[in-house]
Amino acid sequence: MRLFILTSSKFAIPKALLCQKVLDIIELGLSSAQIHFYIVGDKLPDSLLTLEQSTDAVTIIKETAAEKLIKEVTNAAIIHFGADLKGSDHFTHYFIPMTDPSCIPGLSILHKWSLTKSFKYFLKKSLATYAINEWATRFLKNKYKGYATKIQEAYLPIHRLPIYEWVALADAKNSLTDGANYFLAFQPLNAFVDMLKEFSIFKKWQQTNMALVFIFENEKEVEQAETLLAGYKFKDAILIKSISNMELKWIAATYAILFNTICFDKTSLIEMAIEYDIPLLFNNAENQHESIPRAWQQAGEQFSFEEKGGLSNHFKLYYKDEVYRQGRARMGKQWLADLYAEKKNAGLVQIPLALKSS
Repeated sequence: MRLFILTSSKFAIPKALLCQKVLDIIELGLSSAQIHFYIVGDKLPDSLLTLEQSTDAVTIIKETAAEKLIKEVTNAAIIHFGADLKGSDHFTHYFIPMTDPSCIPGLSILHKWSLTKSFKYFLKKSLATYAINEWATRFLKNKYKGYATKIQEAYLPIHRLPIYEWVALADAKNSLTDGANYFLAFQPLNAFVDMLKEFSIFKKWQQTNMALVFIFENEKEVEQAETLLAGYKFKDAILIKSISNMELKWIAATYAILFNTICFDKTSLIEMAIEYDIPLLFNNAENQHESIPRAWQQAGEQFSFEEKGGLSNHFKLYYKDEVYRQGRARMGKQWLADLYAEKKNAGLVQIPLALKSS
């Protein structure tokens, strides 16, 4: 079977996360001699380029060449994350949602409507829609009840993340923070100033060059945050980035990651951070807690980001107590190992081994 995997998407999925999931699919499928993988796209990470060089079962191909090839082949199938390949309508399509329009902030009503229409189109067109974990499954089945029978949870663990030596991690710090250690924060814009205030308390306590890197969902939010940052005393220690530009090295090099409000679209990022021994902190304020499934609440430490002094105390704790920081990272590691063991034995669909072509 020729399996075409599309690396573009109509939805806001960070390229680093999408391409890692492509790598996971191929790594799981290399045990089958019946599948030849075509990775469709350009500007791909080194991990996929290296994979092509190391096995005859993988071919990287640009979209225009794939559109030509798909007209000439039989026994093919398409895996995508929210994209189309021209000329492939008569083949079997499998949709793997890594986000949903409702998880993407800052969209205009028209843009959100258009993306939702596209999402439903991909659900309808696919032979099956595979959710990457139980969090995604629950969310998608509740929201798209008319397509619930098509939505199935799949077994698709992270197989091989890039290994970064200390030189690469130092380079990541140099490019982001001029070499300073840093926390990563996924904080909504309306809570941005509150975290800045808590970080100020931490900086006054410690007199450290520790930095705080905010990751926002789009460039519009980046611009708004930069405006709010004007006049902030410690602004030289604050970096504001868009998730579309995020690199895996940023995750591997951080001290800890803070998540305020999150949807299932952050689950791959959570898994990757744990694989890199990065501890996670979740906001468990009453208005946030119910959105995170109980099983995933155990992936990191929980406390209320809204409680006065809560964030500043945790900045201080993770900065000063390396034993505690490493202990929290180990707890996340054990949680992920248990999760994968449970899913492996649950009889879930294994992508791509269970896929059928047409």
